[in-house]
Amino acid sequence: MGIEYQMHRASVNVSKGYSQIQKAYSAFAKGKTDSGLNHLDKAQNDFATAIDHFAKAEDDAYNKAGDEIGKGNSELDNSIEEWNKGNDDSAMNHYDKAVEHYDNALALMD
Repeated sequence: MGIEYQMHRASVNVSKGYSQIQKAYSAFAKGKTDSGLNHLDKAQNDFATAIDHFAKAEDDAYNKAGDEIGKGNSELDNSIEEWNKGNDDSAMNHYDKAVEHYDNALALMD
C-alpha cells in the first residue's frame, strides 16, 4: 500500500494504544480493575497492529529499493553498451542515472 500509508497507520495505532493506557491508569486509580485490564488489552492490540504496519512499511521499502536497484542495473548495462560503442557522453549519462537509482535504493534503507 505504500511506505507512507503504512507509517501513518502505525502512528495512528500507537496513539490509540497510548490513549488506552491512559484510560487504563485512570480506571485503576478509581479502583476499576476490570475496566483497566480491558483498556490494557485494547492497548496491546493497538500496539500489535502498529507493529504489523511497521513490518509492512519495511517490506514496501525493500521492494521499492529492489526496483531502484533493478533500474540502476539497467542503466549500468546501457552505460557499458554505450562505452563499447565509443559514445562516452551517453555512457556517462547512463552511469549517472544508475548511481542516482542506487542512491535512491540506499536512502530507502536508512
